[in-house]
Amino acid sequence: MRHNFKSPLTPANIRYLIRRATFASSSRWRGLLGRFAGVRFIGVTGSAGKTTTTKLIAASLRVAGRVRQTHRLVGQLNDQRFAAQLVLTTTPLHRFCISEFGIGGPGMMARYVEPMPPDIGVVTNVAWDHYTAFRGLDATAREKRVLIEALPAHGTAVLNVDDPRVAAMRLFTRAGIVTFGLSTEADVRGEDVSGVWPDRLSLTVRHGPERVRVHTRLVGEHFAHAVLGALATAVAVGVPVGDAARALEEVQPVDGRYSVHTVRGVTFIRDDWKAPLWSIPAALRFVDSARARRKIVILGTISDYPGDSSQKYRAVVRQAAPVADKVLFVGKMAHCALRARDPSTRDRVAAFDTLCSLDQFLQGFLQEEDLVLVKGSATADHLQRLVLSRARDNQCWRPACGRAMFCSACALRTRPFAK
Repeated sequence: MRHNFKSPLTPANIRYLIRRATFASSSRWRGLLGRFAGVRFIGVTGSAGKTTTTKLIAASLRVAGRVRQTHRLVGQLNDQRFAAQLVLTTTPLHRFCISEFGIGGPGMMARYVEPMPPDIGVVTNVAWDHYTAFRGLDATAREKRVLIEALPAHGTAVLNVDDPRVAAMRLFTRAGIVTFGLSTEADVRGEDVSGVWPDRLSLTVRHGPERVRVHTRLVGEHFAHAVLGALATAVAVGVPVGDAARALEEVQPVDGRYSVHTVRGVTFIRDDWKAPLWSIPAALRFVDSARARRKIVILGTISDYPGDSSQKYRAVVRQAAPVADKVLFVGKMAHCALRARDPSTRDRVAAFDTLCSLDQFLQGFLQEEDLVLVKGSATADHLQRLVLSRARDNQCWRPACGRAMFCSACALRTRPFAK
């Protein structure tokens, strides 16, 4: 976008100048905090698990001092503006400043690094979440690698060694390296991972001669890498693994990332922030292993995949039907799921055009002690309304409001909308 500075008082030019001044100020303030107050700046990126990993890192580092961290509100992007604001609200009393660096397209990572040059960069994974923007995993990895390339020689790259594209980033930095994962080559290694519902995630963590059993409040074994990434970051700044591990044990799941909501005897597991196709198998493994009287899977909009949508939805039906007592699809593409039904699954798979019609079905179907996994897109589906409705706290059944936020934070949920 070009800015005509011959007319500097136009709204567009004023906004641009304010933005540039904010970024410049945050970069200078970050330099002063690092040089004179010893504040360490940490950037966290990855296709999935950033928010949970960031929350766990903050908890583990509070053992060593005050932490300023991203408090990402759904509806606010974790973009460069918020990175700059985070830096500017960090004080010399803090020891650490932690921010998510979420990318939505090429060139975004460099714009994060500008207002908040990191001392430590954490990369959780590289997956298909950004297919529309990057069209491939290698391009996604190159963009995320910019964070690691920006680290100074005295910095540290904290890398998931189980992901080959993340592990390869160690070749592109002059900083020190701390790796994490389930592989035997990881510096911070997890083993004996357990998390079969209703049990929460626990695992044994090894770092050098240290061996610690970590009991978390997280749901699902796939969050093991978030725990290991947090502990590897703690190691990078000198916090003992045992101390950091104890700090993680009371951290609750992030809202909408396998968060637990029990309403009138029914337990909902909400993973309804996003539903990229690659994340579906882990969700179904969680359901398959879970111990519950009945297991129900609700699926909204599935995203981030190449090829024909109908084929993808039919493939998900074939994966989901064997592990659940009922699989319920909702949304514009829900009808695609019905084409995959066969005589053995006809009674277990259903589709609904609207969330309202699904809610009406659930009112008579759900029973106490049911376990319900809710997975979809917060923007496209707003599946949280199903949970709120069971709690009698929702009157909004708008088919498409476009708001990128959870409904519990939205005033519209109390305003009746015609069903």
